[in-house]
Amino acid sequence: MTDRNPITGKISNYPNPLPFRYRTYGQLVTELRTRLGYVTQGPSANNNKPLLDSFLQEAHDYVFAQLHPSNRRKVTAIPLELGSYLYDWHNDEDDEDIEPGWVQSVWLIDDQGNRFRMVQGISQKMREDREYGQPVRYDTLDGQIELYPIPDEGPYQLLIEYVAGPTRFSADTDRPCVPDRLVALYALYLGQVHYRMPSYQATSAAFNALLSRELAKQHEGRRYIVNDSDNPRGFVVGSEGRYRFVVR
Repeated sequence: MTDRNPITGKISNYPNPLPFRYRTYGQLVTELRTRLGYVTQGPSANNNKPLLDSFLQEAHDYVFAQLHPSNRRKVTAIPLELGSYLYDWHNDEDDEDIEPGWVQSVWLIDDQGNRFRMVQGISQKMREDREYGQPVRYDTLDGQIELYPIPDEGPYQLLIEYVAGPTRFSADTDRPCVPDRLVALYALYLGQVHYRMPSYQATSAAFNALLSRELAKQHEGRRYIVNDSDNPRGFVVGSEGRYRFVVR
């Protein structure tokens, strides 16, 4: 029996299944060694292992930075306290830091379960007001989440949707959090450039073509419309799950 968090919807102790489709680090090392023409067996097979590690880990970080993969999207809830307007960018449930630049949306949940979309940006004039009430704005101040107005008795929760950082990718059993074929191609490209192999150009073309397709896939089934994000009325998702406009 699994437990689903009623706020974030996350199922406890349930791993992300998508990366299990990708090959392991050890398998990618073997492929890279073969395609660069290294010895694959025997004592000398590991002579260039540190260099292969460098190629693969740099490739993993580069591909992640290009994609910000949808399989790393997460949601976490932070309970707010009366009079406290600064909170850490941190997911306590998964014990991981949140990169502010990778946050996709921030919502406030009130005591009725209504979810209000927060607007980013707090001016110096707002900070001087020291107003208490239901927070409607957020920003980053001194490495923390800043809220305005200062939370009153609530109770409130802050719901953050974000893209988590890359997973560990160094042990033989680790799997990349981005498509393994992209990691393998970019690592091969780095190796070919390092050893001045002329085939690096063909590898680069194959990598860029595959990267373009993967970038398109990150949108999944989404459709986009023009929206006034600064609408002063804002909008709210009620506890019944329906959208409606509210006047603030």
